This record gives sequence, C-alpha cells and structure tokens, in this order.
Amino acid sequence: MFNFNGEKIFTNKKYIVLLAILCTFLWGSAYPAIKLGYEFFGIKTDDSYLKLIFAGYRFFIAGIILITIQKLMGKRIMPKSIGDFKGILLLGFVYTLMQYVFLYIGMANTTGVKSSILGSVGSFISIFIAHFIYKDDKLSVKKIIGCIIGFLSIIVLNFEGGNIYGSFKLMGDGLLILSALMGSIGSIYNKNLVKNNDVFVITGWQLIFGSLMLILIGKAGGGNLVIVSAEAGILLFYMSLLSLVALVIWSTLYKYNKVGNITIYNFLTPIFGAILSAFLLGESIIDVKNLVALLLACTGIWIVNKK
Repeated sequence: MFNFNGEKIFTNKKYIVLLAILCTFLWGSAYPAIKLGYEFFGIKTDDSYLKLIFAGYRFFIAGIILITIQKLMGKRIMPKSIGDFKGILLLGFVYTLMQYVFLYIGMANTTGVKSSILGSVGSFISIFIAHFIYKDDKLSVKKIIGCIIGFLSIIVLNFEGGNIYGSFKLMGDGLLILSALMGSIGSIYNKNLVKNNDVFVITGWQLIFGSLMLILIGKAGGGNLVIVSAEAGILLFYMSLLSLVALVIWSTLYKYNKVGNITIYNFLTPIFGAILSAFLLGESIIDVKNLVALLLACTGIWIVNKK
C-alpha cells in the first residue's frame, strides 16, 4: 500500500508520473463503467432518481472502505476540529453530490466517448480558478492559449449542419460541463482542507456525506436500486475502488504540488475514457469530430502546463 503521508513519494517526479497515469486511467474507465452500470442495473434514461442512488451507493462504499482502512491502520478517523467537519460537509456537497448529479444524468443523454472528452474541460476551469486563489499559479499568455484550444474541443464535438451548437444537448453536454465545474471547485477546495488533515479522513468523510445526500434525494424521489446480478455487484465494487484510490492519490498529489503541475496529466483521462468506451461499449472513436476534439482537448491541457 502507498504511504499516503510520504511527502517524498508525492514530490518525486518519477512517482508523480506513475501515480497520475494510474489516476487518469481509473477516471477514464469510470465513463464506460457508468454506462455499463445503467445497463446492468436496468436504469433507463429518464430514471434520474435511480442514477443518484447508483452514484450514492458507489461513493458510500468507497467512503466506508477508506475510513475502515484508516481505523485498521490505528490512525484517527475524525477531523481535527468541528470547523473541519463543516468544511468536509461542504466539500461532499460540491465534490460528490453536485458533481455527480450533473455527471450521471448528463451521461445518460450522450455517449461515453463524448462524455470523457467533455470531462477534460475541468482542467481548463481549474487553471482559471487557481489564478484567483494562488499567487504562484497565475494565468499567462501560454495558459490562455491552451485554454482556448481546449474549449474549442466543445465546439468541434457539437458542430453539426453548419451550426456550432448543432448537437449540443443541455441535459447531456450542458450537465457534463457543469459537472466539470463542480469537480474543479471541489478539487481546489479539497487541496486546502488536506493541508492540515489526513487525506484518508477528508476523502472518506466527504464521500460518505456526499453519497448520503445522493441516496436520500434518490429515495425521496421514489428510487429503489437492487443489485440484480453478480456482474452488477462486481461493477459497483470496482467503481467504488476506483473512486477511493484515485481520489486519495490525486488529493495527495494536490497537497504537495502546484495545481498546474498535476493537471497536466489530465489530458490522459479523455484518451483513456474514449479508448475504453470504444472497447467496452462498442462506440465509435474513429469519427472525425471525436478525434479532432480529443486532439484539441489534449493539446490544450499540454500547452497550459508546459514549462
């Protein structure tokens, strides 16, 4: 198991690359996994409340596993202060509840390939937010050019019939962009919380709080999700594991490094997501719009982070 308190590991360039690749692969695999989950659990496009429960179960399991590991390691499982608890609750609201309400509903109205490319928008949003928060992470001409190129991927993805908004769907593409915004805000807020607290504690409790909100909203709307097969159970467990592993590692990378030095690796997420969606869902990646949009998104992320 990784030493999640080991500053040497998370500031070593070799390990940063390996850990970032692992995180982006896991996050990329989440896109086809969500679509497969809809199929395995029989969740229809308009079953919004079931989607929230599906997401809630995933993150609740992940949070419980993290807190349990922390306890078995003999470490404290509670935040250092009541103020930290309030911060974690807010983080769970933004980072888990809001981000995944938009993601799960949005993904039901578009493809896995398109979802993974649109998810990269969060990298550019993070660059803009960091400019106003961190004195050592300001915008530059290079970053602005990279962000413009990255945002062009959205236009290319939706260009149809001579109209740049031709295939844009508010309940699909629009919600995915909002999800990316919530993820960016959450990741930067999370960076501040983990400065003075254990990453396991912050991540575990924010997952639990956020997942309970998702489940309660889903249940209040009349949703009831049942694990109907072994495949469904295995998929749900895998999604829980990918969430806890990726979030803990990514949060720790953020803790010890500048936001810009880590977000460069986000260009791998849409690549992994598109490839895995094509492989697991049978979606077409050999499409001019998809390929050009993917190239623009990856190029933009590379440019904004190039030294």
